[in-house]
Amino acid sequence: MLPIPRFAAFLLLAAGAVILLLAAATSSPVTAMIGGMILLVLGGALAASMPIGRRVRRERLEFAWWLAHGDPSSGGGAAVPGVPFEVRCFVRHRGQGPLLLRQLEPIVPGGAHLLREPGEGDEGAALLVPPHSRTELSFRLMAPAAGRVVLHGMAVVLEGPLGLFGVPLYFPNPLVIKVLPQAALRSSSLSRARLGQSVDRSGASRLAAGGGTEFKELREMQPGDPFKQIAWKASSRRGRWLVREVEQEVQESRTVICDVSGTMRGGEEGLRKLDYAIEAIAAEARRGISRGDRVGMVTVDGRIVDHVALGDGNPHLLRIFDALLRATEIVDDDLTEADDDDVIRTVGRYVRQQDGLDLSVPGARGRTSSFNVAALVRHAETALTEAGAKDEAVRASSPAMATLRRFCRVRGIPLPYRADPRDGGKATGLGEALRQVERQSRGPMEVIVLSDMDGLGQPDPLLSALRLLRARGHRVRVLMLDAVSFIEPPRTELNQKLYDVYARGERRRADDMRSLLVPLGVDVNVVRRSRPAALALLPQGSRRDRAA
Repeated sequence: MLPIPRFAAFLLLAAGAVILLLAAATSSPVTAMIGGMILLVLGGALAASMPIGRRVRRERLEFAWWLAHGDPSSGGGAAVPGVPFEVRCFVRHRGQGPLLLRQLEPIVPGGAHLLREPGEGDEGAALLVPPHSRTELSFRLMAPAAGRVVLHGMAVVLEGPLGLFGVPLYFPNPLVIKVLPQAALRSSSLSRARLGQSVDRSGASRLAAGGGTEFKELREMQPGDPFKQIAWKASSRRGRWLVREVEQEVQESRTVICDVSGTMRGGEEGLRKLDYAIEAIAAEARRGISRGDRVGMVTVDGRIVDHVALGDGNPHLLRIFDALLRATEIVDDDLTEADDDDVIRTVGRYVRQQDGLDLSVPGARGRTSSFNVAALVRHAETALTEAGAKDEAVRASSPAMATLRRFCRVRGIPLPYRADPRDGGKATGLGEALRQVERQSRGPMEVIVLSDMDGLGQPDPLLSALRLLRARGHRVRVLMLDAVSFIEPPRTELNQKLYDVYARGERRRADDMRSLLVPLGVDVNVVRRSRPAALALLPQGSRRDRAA
């Protein structure tokens, strides 16, 4: 790149031009000589700055970075939303002279932002690199929501002679950082609720039942209590029928079905309904697995997007976290707005800027065939192999396009998500998820559906699946995210009117869902953003909720 003049260079240029004009007006050779000397110095500084970039590349100025571990403020190196995390870097200089690097700026995508140190200006940090040395520095960043953050590289400016020109350089070095949900840093010590669920094997949950093993309390006999529970001695002493209630420790099974459609993705990152749902599911998974329960998860948008079968243990918790992160970086062609031509152009421009490889076809700019698709695919395959990326299934029109879409996901290239569920297919997707969960269950369990129910379409597929689950003895809860609580309060009179209309529509949707689902024996609750995400999936009013 050509050197970029700094502010001092513009001042010198203006001063030289003014002095030359003054010399021409006064016919003064001394003044003309001074103006010429100023311009000569400026030109010399420009000429000396031109080869700096090539010289530095020839001397192999190296750059590397990594996520710092052991930082107490970042939870021991784990990146989580809303908590600053540190990225450590080093610059190795093998050249003869010192280098002054200015405006060190990591290329940070929309998934995170750079935290500047107090007193640091807009130009960013500066670093003096001695010759034959390795110099370290660090940056602090913060991500607003769970997901993957890909730092594409570092942009720096080398200062030329006299500080009049800067030579921009770019170090392409993608760094992938997983931003886990807040539950990754939390431990759960909440007491369990009496859900009365049938279970597969023992765990840490308390289940009130007549055939239990641990005494709980004496209570008055009620219709339906078996005679073998009667406490005969206590009943004779007190003169009324008493029964002995006992508990047994059991393992519960719980599956959460999460809506990840476009209606869950609107708004500022970190404040979206999807971000809230991810935090809520992660907290419930951490809570359940820490108690020995079996937890599963399904993500849905018109179809099943991802499915984590029921399981327990810490490795299973990590699988749930990974599935939640995958929900934030979907690249399938049926769920994104980008068609094949958009993907080809996006990848082609990225490879040209990031990897320095121009695969465009000469004279074909702006057309579908403006890039050599075969060469792009080969480059993407090589990059995926070097990155050790898993061969995860991606829906695409062809294997070549699947490779390019996987490349977009691995490199953190966002593809716009489809705004609305296609053809009102949300009910179909939710129904399909419920049926698959039921087919894979080995006994009654709890199923939680987390959605805003916006764009549901014809509800028949959902209703039939719910009837099936209730008939098989499963307990079903539907948690509707209140969309009104996820938008900013109105600031003008017109916005207030629109807000009121929108709020009425959301209340009507909630009432309609209650009228459809409650008669089926389904619990329906509206969850607002004011409720902490870590408590969102707890039954409201339960002992677990009160303990939290």
